[in-house]
Amino acid sequence: MISYEIRQGEEKDIPDLMALIRELAEFEKAPEKVANSEALLMRDWKEHRAFDFLVAESEGKVVGISLYYPRYSTWNGRCYYLEDLYVKPEMRGMGAGKALLLATVEEAKKAGAGRLDWQVLDWNESAVRFYESLGTHIEKEWWNCKLVI
Repeated sequence: MISYEIRQGEEKDIPDLMALIRELAEFEKAPEKVANSEALLMRDWKEHRAFDFLVAESEGKVVGISLYYPRYSTWNGRCYYLEDLYVKPEMRGMGAGKALLLATVEEAKKAGAGRLDWQVLDWNESAVRFYESLGTHIEKEWWNCKLVI
């Protein structure tokens, strides 16, 4: 049985974080859309505290990540946004994704948030089933809006 540890991301993990972001973009069929870099991640994490992250580590290697940040709901107050949850394919089904998600929930609770929000692609049926198995409500009536500035 493969074991893993969930821990807070550190500076040394930034290259692995970037590698998994690229791997996720490949999985989502949009590798060309990744404009971020290790340098930008480092700056935004260290200097701006724009996000935080957790890693799943197995045998000294980062095999999964959760990247999240605080946001605010006018209706509900403080909440957190889970930007990305990703586990390497060979580690899926072993509990690392669930452990990362639950650890992210705990980080949000510690910060006083009452809700964790995220998105899932409609074609990612295994992720939809995974989230629904945890009692997640998946909204279908809200549309995402993006304005590039």
